[in-house]
Amino acid sequence: MDLKSYLAKRGIEFTEAADGKLTVGGYLDLEGTGVTALPNGLTVGGSLYLRGTGVTALPNGLTVGFSLDLRGTGVTVLPENFTAESVFLDPEKVSNVAYREKCGRQNRTIFAAWVGDVPFVAAGCFWGPLDKFESAVDENYNGAAAEKYKQAARDCVAELAERLNQPFPNVTEAA
Repeated sequence: MDLKSYLAKRGIEFTEAADGKLTVGGYLDLEGTGVTALPNGLTVGGSLYLRGTGVTALPNGLTVGFSLDLRGTGVTVLPENFTAESVFLDPEKVSNVAYREKCGRQNRTIFAAWVGDVPFVAAGCFWGPLDKFESAVDENYNGAAAEKYKQAARDCVAELAERLNQPFPNVTEAA
C-alpha cells in the first residue's frame, strides 16, 4: 500500500503540495501497516516510526521533526539528504554508518553517518555534527569519561571517512 492511500484510508490528516510532496503534521507510526515505500520529499512534523514495516529505503529529502526510528526495518543505507532530531537504527545492518558499542555511562551504541558534507553522530536521542556531540558530552561528562566518549565518536567518524573517502572534519576541543 502506498503512503498516501494509507493516510487517506486511516483518516490521518496530511497535505499534498503542487509538486506531490506530502506533509503529515504530527507523529506517524507505520508499524504493521503494509506501507513498503515512502515518497520523495516526505515531511513528518513529529516522529516517524518505521519498525515492522517493509520499508527498505528512505526517500530523497525526508524531513522528520523529531525521532526517526528505523530499527527492525530493511533499510541498509542512509541517504545523504535527510533531517531528523534523532535517529535510531540497527547499525550493523546499515552499510554507510560506523559504530561503537558500550559507550558512555549508559553503555550506548553510538554511530556516525555522513549527512551532506558533515559527519553526524547519534547517541541516544542526540543526532548532530561531531563538534556539537563533543560539546554535549562536555556538558554532561568530565575528565577521562568525557574523553573516552568523544574518542569513540571520533573513531566512528574516522572509520567512516576512510570507508567513504571523505576528509576527517577539523574538530577543535571544547573549552
